[in-house]
Parts: sequence; structure tokens; C-alpha cells
Amino acid sequence: MNAKTIERTCFLLAILILILVPDVGMASELHVKAGESIQGVVDKALPGDTIFIEPGEFNESILINKENLTIKSSSGNPDNTIIKGINAESYVFEITAIGVNISGFSITEGRCGVFLNRVDNCTVNDNKISNLEAGIYLFESSNNLLSNNMVYSNLDCGIKLLSSPDNVIYRNYFNNTNNARDNKFNTWNDSRGNYWSDYEGSDENGDGIGDSAYAVNPEAGSMDYMPLMEYLHSSPVLPTARFTSDITEGFAPLSVRFKDFSENATSRLWMFGDGNTSDSPSPLHTFFNEGEYIVSLIVSNENDSDSASVTIRALNASRQSDPVLPEAKLISNATGGRVPLVIKFVDLSRNADCITWSFGDGKKSCCPEPEHTFCCPGNYTVSLVAGNENGTSTTCIAISVLKNETDMNTKENLEGEEASGTENKGLIGCITRYIGGTSDEVQDDNEVQDESIDAEATGNSEPENESKRIIQGIIHKGELESIKSSVVSTKDSVVSAVSSKVHTETGISLENGTLRVQKSIEGFIDNHAPESSKNSLPEMKKRIAPWVPSFLGLAGVAFMVSMLKRGRRSRK
Repeated sequence: MNAKTIERTCFLLAILILILVPDVGMASELHVKAGESIQGVVDKALPGDTIFIEPGEFNESILINKENLTIKSSSGNPDNTIIKGINAESYVFEITAIGVNISGFSITEGRCGVFLNRVDNCTVNDNKISNLEAGIYLFESSNNLLSNNMVYSNLDCGIKLLSSPDNVIYRNYFNNTNNARDNKFNTWNDSRGNYWSDYEGSDENGDGIGDSAYAVNPEAGSMDYMPLMEYLHSSPVLPTARFTSDITEGFAPLSVRFKDFSENATSRLWMFGDGNTSDSPSPLHTFFNEGEYIVSLIVSNENDSDSASVTIRALNASRQSDPVLPEAKLISNATGGRVPLVIKFVDLSRNADCITWSFGDGKKSCCPEPEHTFCCPGNYTVSLVAGNENGTSTTCIAISVLKNETDMNTKENLEGEEASGTENKGLIGCITRYIGGTSDEVQDDNEVQDESIDAEATGNSEPENESKRIIQGIIHKGELESIKSSVVSTKDSVVSAVSSKVHTETGISLENGTLRVQKSIEGFIDNHAPESSKNSLPEMKKRIAPWVPSFLGLAGVAFMVSMLKRGRRSRK
């Protein structure tokens, strides 16, 4: 038989073994929930399996006699996974097989917390071991690793090694009646040693490590050369599996996008439930057949592994009746207020691939939760359009934006001042035109009333007519005639003075006439103003008085020009 034939035969035998015995070399993960038996699961486990203990309190003594088993708390937190011995004589964990790993537990109440009985290559780490006779006990066991354990409040000793050389013990916390007993050579430090409650050395350079060694057994050479001044418990960094899917149900063929958001993971594996796998951080997978698929993501690092899953439902496309249409929905934190008005909107649409907001003031947005500011008063219709490949859906909400209270008060004050000025101008103008003889606008009460009725009927009410009615309410026509006569007589006296060429007397007569007219008007207002208006007479005088001298001054200039013209004609 040549070499090729032997190689081919071995290859076929290997395939045959894998087919007939598929579980060879395949480690399993087993779980123990609170209230279940850890020992029962250990008895069913195979060498190499990992047993996860869920948080809870367990009362049992566990014998581990299968090689390479890993027994650990699923949370990695010893404070929520507590294992107590059955009685004061029990060993909580007794290990009689090589390669066993115990981690993540609070171990208490019994004769011994962890007993390594004639074994090697075992690991005991990240545990809290307390209130026992001996915390950790090694008997004729070598090449084991004990690290990052808190061993405290144990009656006999924290750790006891009997005929057990070449073990490595470091970064542990020991605070017991007697911390350690060792009759062989063992290594008690690597880059760091252990914390010893009875260490009496100092740390002159402040590096956290004692300047002198801690003697466990000087005669056997068991020395901790790097004792810790303080203990900092460093829990292992565990991975956490988290992922999302953009859809969980639809008609086959159904394409689903997954995205990994796991923490503290160095590797990942997607299992899609249809026989396909992927290690991509964001895989797109298509389910071609109808059915329910459990999609799992398994992540891991050097300390542990974790998994998460979701169910994907692929429906029969032949049962699809109507297309799935979008349904637009929105909410807002307000529907009205004063400028500037800031409102937050939230999209609650269903079956939508895209959305568009229109705020009624020309602004748009595609954000799912936009915040919009309305700067101007008015009524706005805010609409949300949701769409997918089958159509669109729209919903609206009305927003009422009011003026700012400060702006409204300012405008009302300005309008009041304008109205007052207009009233004064109309009254003074009307009086001035009438006295000057350029208009015969003042009418009696009946005429004013008739004119007001006609204006209301025709819808035409001029400011001049309004001035007439204001004057009529204060001064009657006959009384204005007397004022006008006074002005005329003043004119005559001025003309007479000019004819005699006595210019000085002309100026005096004009000034006296002006004063007489002003006093006549003021006296008339005092005597004829309505009783209800007495409180406002000073204001009325203030409005009229500044305008009368100005008018009379202009009238005087006109009279003087006329006088000069007449003088020239008389000389000619």
C-alpha cells in the first residue's frame, strides 16, 4: 500500500467518524437557572463543556470530576450568584479533574470554598470566598493559577497549600485570621503580588507596591516580592451582544438588514436560522421561503461570550391581498402661542419609508422630530407626508401664531397719537378757513345732522365734513360770525392807518386786533364748551391757541401787502 492510498484511507476514515459521531470535539454550552441543580448539569456535561450559572442563590456541594469543564456565572458578577455549602463539613467546590475553571461566584458557608484535590492546570479566578474554615485548599496539586480572588473572614486560613508546589498565586486579596500556609515553593507574584492584611512594610516611592517582601514561608522560598499596598479588584471585561433589524415581518422573499451594536466584543457570528451564517458587522440577508427564523448574534472576547436573538417572520406572498400603505401620524407639544413660537413635532407614521414636513411658511424638513420656529403672526397649516413604494399619506395640524403683547401695546399708543393729531388739525384748519373768509363751512345743527346722515347712507365721509361736525359741536355759526366781524374790523383799521401813512399805528393796531381775536376765541370756548368737556378745556386751549397767532400773523402780512398796493395806486 503506497503513501497516497494510506493518506486517502485516513481521510475517508476521518469523514466517516465525523458523520457517525458528530459531537466529537464539539463543546456545548449548558445553563443552570435559579432553583435548578448545578450538580445535575455537571453530571450530564461532557469534558470541555461550559456551564453558565444564572444569577441566584444555590445551596449545594458540587463535585467536578470531568476534565476541562468551565463553570462560571453568566453575569460575571459574584455578588448576584451565590453558592453556599450544604453544611459546615461540606466542600462547596471539590475538583478532582484537570483543566477545570471556576469563576464569578460568591462562595460561602462550609469547610472549604474551593478544594483542588490532586489536580493540575486548573484556574480559580474572580471569586469572593468567605466565612469558611479555609477559603482555598490545595492538596498535592501543581501548576494551577489562582488570581483576582477576594479571600476574607475565613476562620483557619485564607489559602492553604499542602504538598502543592509550582502554583502561581497573584493579585488576590487576603484578610483572614491566618492569610496563608505553604510548605513548598510557589510563585506569589508576577508584575504584581497580593494584598496581605498583616503586611507591615512601607511604600517609600509610592508605586503601590511594598518596599519589602511578604514572607509566606521563607524556609521553602515562598515569598511575595511585590505585595500590594491597596487592593483594586479588576473585574473581567465581558462582551454584551446587541443588534437591530430594520424589519421583522414581511412577504417572502424578505430582505432584512441587521446591524451589530455589541460592546467589548472581539469576534461575532450571525446565525440566520436557515443554515446561513455571517461575520459581517452589518449583513443584509434574504429569507426566500415562508416561515419563522430565529436570527442569533454570538459575540465573544478573551473573557466570555454573549448572544442575542430575534424572530423574523417571512409570509407567503400568495396570501398578500392589498399593498401595505403608509399611515401618516404626528404629534406636537403645542398648537398656538405668541411670536416667536417654537414648536416640536414628532413623526408617528406607520409603514413609511420617507417623510416630509411642510410648516406652512415655506420651510420644509425630513427629520423625524423637527423643531420649528414661527416668526410671524398668522394661521399656519403644518402637514406631514409619509410615503413608501405603494403610495403616500398626509396628515395636517393647524397652528395659530399671535402677535407679541409688547408690539401690540406699542402700536395702540402710536394709533392713539395719530388720531389725536388728526383731530387737532381738522378743528384748527376749519376754524382758520372760516375766519379767513375762504370757506363758509360751519353749519347749523340741523344741517350738520343731515349731512352726517347722507354721508353714512352713501358710505362717503370725508375728513373735512368730520371737521365741520367737530366745530359745530363746540361753536355755533352766529358766534363765529362775531369773531369774523372782529377780524374784519381789524382789517379796516389797518387799511385806514395805511391811507394816512402812519406805519407805526398800523403795527400797533394789527397787534391789538390779533390779541382781541385770540381773547374772543378763548372767551368763547370758556363760555360755550359742553359741561362734560370742562376737564379737557386746558388741553383744548393748548390745541387751538398755537395755531391762531400763526394764522393772524400770515393774515397781517397779507394785509400789509394789500395796503402797499393801494398806496401805490393812490399816488398814481
